[in-house]
Amino acid sequence: MKPKAVPALLKTAWILELVIAIFILAVTVVETVLTGKDSVEHLLAGQFSLDQFLVSAMNIIVGLEFMKMLILHTPRAVTDVLLFAIARQLVVSHSTPVDTLLGVAAVALIFVIRKFLHSKEDMDLPGPSSPPSE
Repeated sequence: MKPKAVPALLKTAWILELVIAIFILAVTVVETVLTGKDSVEHLLAGQFSLDQFLVSAMNIIVGLEFMKMLILHTPRAVTDVLLFAIARQLVVSHSTPVDTLLGVAAVALIFVIRKFLHSKEDMDLPGPSSPPSE
């Protein structure tokens, strides 16, 4: 492959990732609105299900974190997606005690990775544990 083609391919891949991230954000916003609307309707009808609400809310959060991962390309963004995906599974599934223990161990391992393997620059990026600087 010609060396001149590599930058063009990388730019194309980055643009496609950005388009996918925008699409994920749009779908997540629609899902947020629909979840709010459905929750209010079910609450007023007396048929509100906290389990179903948590499934929708955690799906929205994982979608947002995945979108951020596609844009940021940092180790922190990847571990955030993994953390929220595992937390979602722990919260919404009613699995065996062994599965729950493995999920808790995975979350603990992610926190160890964040504490000891991430660089200072990576931790300074805006995220759930550090508010954006103004």
